[in-house]
Formats: sequence, C-alpha cells, structure tokens
Amino acid sequence: MIETDFVRLGRIQYMNVAPVYYHLNKDNQPDIQLTIAPPSMLNQMLAQDQLDISPVSSVAYARHQHQWLLLPNLSISCFGSVMSVRLVSRYPLYDLSQRNIILSSESETGADLLKLILADKEVTAHFRQKSIPSPQWIDQQDDAALLIGDIALKYSWESLFPYVYDLGDLWTSLTGLPFVFGVWAVRKQYAIKHFDRVQQMVKKFYHSKKQGLEHLDGISKMAAQKLGLEVSICRKYYTKLNYDLNEKHIKGMSLFFSGLYEKKIIHHPVDIQFI
Repeated sequence: MIETDFVRLGRIQYMNVAPVYYHLNKDNQPDIQLTIAPPSMLNQMLAQDQLDISPVSSVAYARHQHQWLLLPNLSISCFGSVMSVRLVSRYPLYDLSQRNIILSSESETGADLLKLILADKEVTAHFRQKSIPSPQWIDQQDDAALLIGDIALKYSWESLFPYVYDLGDLWTSLTGLPFVFGVWAVRKQYAIKHFDRVQQMVKKFYHSKKQGLEHLDGISKMAAQKLGLEVSICRKYYTKLNYDLNEKHIKGMSLFFSGLYEKKIIHHPVDIQFI
C-alpha cells in the first residue's frame, strides 16, 4: 500500500457530480490528487488501493462492504426520474424475455438495478456488455440498451427508440423510495490510519456541495457547453439529482441491496457502515 501526504481522490467524469466538486475545482488543493474516470474504473481503483476516497457505484460498496466505509450525507441519488440512467428498447419491458440487452461497460449500479427490475417482472434477458459512445454503436440485433451518464442526456433517444424507460422512475414507482446510484467511500484501513484527514475531506465535500448547489445556473451553462445541450436541459437534470444520504435514501439503498441478495445478483447480505 502506497503512503502519500495527499489524499488520492476519485471524481466521476460525468456532469452529475459537478455540484459536489464545485469548490474543490476552484481552489488549488495541494493535499488532493484527483483522478477523473468512469464509475466502473473508480470502483476498481478503490478496490485495488489506487485511490483513498472516491465516489463509487452503490452496488460496488455492497460488494466491498468489508473493505470500505461510507462518507455520511453524500450520494448521487434521485426520487423518481433521473434522466441519465435509461433503457432504450425496441420492445416493451415485459416483452424483453430471451432478448438481447446491451449494458454500458461504464455502469454497475444501473446494470444491477435493471436486472433486479426485470427479475421482479420475471423477465429473463440475455445481457452483453460494451461501450456505447453514440446511437450508432447500438446494432440492429441489439433489442435494448442501458445508457448511463452524459450519453443518456446527449441524444433524443425518444426519436430513435419506441420505448425509453427511466430507471429512477421505475424504481420509485415500485418502492415509493429514492434510489441511490452512487456513494462516497473510503478504504477502511485508510480511514483508521488517517481519521483526521478523512474528516477534513468530509468537511471540504460539504462546503463544496453547498457552494455548488448555490451556483447551479453557472454549472448548468458549463455542462451545456461541454455536451452541446440546451442549458435548460442541464438545469432540469440538476433539479432531478440529490446529493444527500438521509434515512429515506438509506432505506431505499437497503431495499435495493436486499433485493439483489434475494435474486442472487450479489452473494452476501449488506451491512451499511459509515465512518
């Protein structure tokens, strides 16, 4: 394990985390080394001790619960529609049995949420993983595709596919609870050894999140410019996202984890633990 004087911090490359990193991006932070990558890569890097603290897929936490602890009151979540985790399909949801579904190679929580929703409807599909940088990458033999992050926002999918499902919407319709796509985790060994440093990082996140939420108009303009979208779409997207982790979020996350365990998508019950 490499020891450093700075925190090796992960950041998801999508626009969804911009409010949480708003102030961290503005200041020179000599005590932070930032790595920007897709969620699946950050999950892997934290698991391999290449990062100390990072946003990770909530399902990655479920699979690494004995090695990681959660930072309190930080998540990437929604209550209802999320806009950036979508299933585009040539068939209705209940008619996807024995059909081919492409899963974005950058997604873990979204993929397992889709599997859980389909299992609940007793739909058994064939899954294949690949990168989907644009609609052209979805072949004719692909009956449906799961899109996450900026790609889900960037195109008018409703004009390309007869059925478009928002997974946040599907979850809340089923449960009446928020869905937690991402959480911030710290390696347990690192938290024990550098507790004060982790606490300082938590305070920085809270301050940065507060600043970011107060500047969503500016963040929306930057996101729109980067993605080539209307500012109004980006602004609407940020109103759908929530960055807290309260009792309802935890209840929703617990229900998700217990469902995954019941359907044998994960192999152990999950005990949610914070620093």
